[in-house]
Amino acid sequence: MDWVQRRPEKSFRKHDSVYDKIAKVRGIKDMDRFLNPTIQELYDPYLMKNIEEASNRIIKAIGKNERICLSFDPDADGITATSTMLRYLNNYSNNLYYTYSERSKGHGIENQINQIEEETDLLIIIDSSSNDVEICKEIREEQGVDIIILDHHSIERLNPYATIVNPQQEGCEYPNTHLSGAGVVFKVIQVMEDTLGQVDPYQFLDLVAIGMYADVMKVDVLENRFIIQYGLQNIQNTGIKQLLKGANINIDKMNASVIGFTIAPLLNGVARMDKIKLAIDLLLEDDDRVCHKILQEMKSINEKRKKRQKEIANRYMKHLDDKQKVMIVIDEQASKGFNGLIAQQIAQTFQRPAIVGSAIDGVISGSFRTYNGFPFKTFLQGFGNIEAVGHESAGGLFLKEERLQDFGRYIDWHIPQINEPSLMYDLEINITEIPNYIDEIERINRITGNGFPKISVKVNGIVVDKRVVIGKMKDTIKIDTLDDCELIKFRTDGEYGSELSCFDEVAVVGELRWNEWFHFGLRKKIVVPQIMIDDYSLA
Repeated sequence: MDWVQRRPEKSFRKHDSVYDKIAKVRGIKDMDRFLNPTIQELYDPYLMKNIEEASNRIIKAIGKNERICLSFDPDADGITATSTMLRYLNNYSNNLYYTYSERSKGHGIENQINQIEEETDLLIIIDSSSNDVEICKEIREEQGVDIIILDHHSIERLNPYATIVNPQQEGCEYPNTHLSGAGVVFKVIQVMEDTLGQVDPYQFLDLVAIGMYADVMKVDVLENRFIIQYGLQNIQNTGIKQLLKGANINIDKMNASVIGFTIAPLLNGVARMDKIKLAIDLLLEDDDRVCHKILQEMKSINEKRKKRQKEIANRYMKHLDDKQKVMIVIDEQASKGFNGLIAQQIAQTFQRPAIVGSAIDGVISGSFRTYNGFPFKTFLQGFGNIEAVGHESAGGLFLKEERLQDFGRYIDWHIPQINEPSLMYDLEINITEIPNYIDEIERINRITGNGFPKISVKVNGIVVDKRVVIGKMKDTIKIDTLDDCELIKFRTDGEYGSELSCFDEVAVVGELRWNEWFHFGLRKKIVVPQIMIDDYSLA
């Protein structure tokens, strides 16, 4: 793999501070504002189309004690968004309930229509169903239920049967189109509280932040950065507190990657295993002991999910051709709960878009994931014989099996030749310089992701001591060095780095951070520089 140093937006000098160097590399004009966004970054919620109409309808339902039903998308964003709305509405009404469909049944209200009670007056659909026109028509006209949709997915068709609050819809003047479902719910609560005035909307930003980050919203948008940072700094939810405590995570020092690697995988993990109610129960529970019990069950289920995911991925990887421009897996045993997860893993492994699905009754249905910002949904829709729904980078698709060969030719004609994958890094330093860089880089890397990838550094002159395979799944490699620094590679196979021997000199591209733990034998905290490996090369 080629390593390529990111071309600076503005040239920097050798003696510039770490902050100044990175600001010039990434083109950040105001680093302090970027790293410390304030409440002033929040846009006026009233710019959101239909938000007043939707908020007033919910307030009316509260005032008349109408029966309110909440429905949601079976992922971390839908789970946190719905938990937020449920917790909020419980302050004003006890005449509510929620419905859901397990992930293996698919997304959308169409899978929940039989769960809507006869006496329901108002249905609030969260993080889903902007495009479910026919089902909304049936619910509205045949059951007489008013419908509000709080969503953020792209809108493909007009839906006159629901009041839709969605920054993606035509005519919406809200500047930030990169809110998730949880973000839209927060905006609605803000507007409702201008009338009701009894609840602080900001108490829910911990759950909103989790939903936003878990759904891979852009983190170079200052409004999103404020929401995520505020949420991380103000964890209120009892279930999340217990989750973090069980994972030995210091709440005062955690960064957004804790959402990506600890919180979201657990919420999504039980959803993928068709146990989504556990996640909702956790986020609605205020008793520490009950939360602990729920978490134990969730962790057990998630371990089974990891094992199953590994088995599926290994099976698929053996049959993939790395010469293909789009990696496509059609498997009769493919699971809706795992298709997106495996497609993402394949896309990251082969560094190109991926599709994973199954063919049933002549129709291929599955999930797609893009790579490196390629507008994959738009590309799929350009074929003309695919229904692609969801986000530009991730979603679901439907294709007649008889058109698969035509689709393959479409890919060959319209996607440029895949080049050898390259690895970008921001700065190049020597191993002796690491202590001068870690603090600043850790501070900048607290919120990274879509739109602002982590700061990556090439470190030269590292001398290997020994290599060890660790972790329950034996999928983590730890390399001790003779330079008072350790190297770590997560989620890999046990052979990674097996060529390395003591006294080998290597260069590494990766993320710099401090690794801290308490040494009970020495009765003191140990702090060691660590590089999370993206790639290495022998000198």
